[in-house]
Amino acid sequence: MEREERLDDRSDGAGDPRRIIHNAAIVQFSERGFSATSMANIAEAAGMSRPALYQYFRNKGDIYASAFVALFNDHVDDSLKALDDGETTAQSLDGFLQRFEGDLWERMATSKHSAEIMDVRSADTAAEIHQVITRRRAALEAFLAKAAPGRSKAAVAQRAEWAEVLALSPRGLKSDMPTVEAYRRRLGSLARGVAADIDA
Repeated sequence: MEREERLDDRSDGAGDPRRIIHNAAIVQFSERGFSATSMANIAEAAGMSRPALYQYFRNKGDIYASAFVALFNDHVDDSLKALDDGETTAQSLDGFLQRFEGDLWERMATSKHSAEIMDVRSADTAAEIHQVITRRRAALEAFLAKAAPGRSKAAVAQRAEWAEVLALSPRGLKSDMPTVEAYRRRLGSLARGVAADIDA
């Protein structure tokens, strides 16, 4: 009991045991891979006992699903904040891409187990991550509507095209497994290219 009470006081998880477990699990999965990570590894990294871990999650797969949905949500939140904080269209779009695509790539590229981690999928995780991505896309579309207002079919179609390019291009930009720096440069070029079209 004493160990769980101390867990609530830790600042790295903002006092939320589930958040602390998420953070510990992501580190363990990145260092060991999904299959080699045990509940004991996660519990130890989270600073709690295995029985305490089971108070919050059923199994390793449950932790994985919850941790990665939370991770995606955090990166979406950061990307939406960056979208609002940019002084120019190019800065806003670059921040939007860097805080989600760039930061996630940096996290995955530093793990030799990234392919295995990304292959571990469940129907629940896929559905929840789809909701997160849909939230991100809706915010991007709202930003584009402010940046390039207009109700004509042509204006609506142009905004849809920009949103599609910004959503799909990052996948192609990392198809050759670039370094983090190269990928971030490519994202910056994409942001500037779309911004130039918007501002024209």
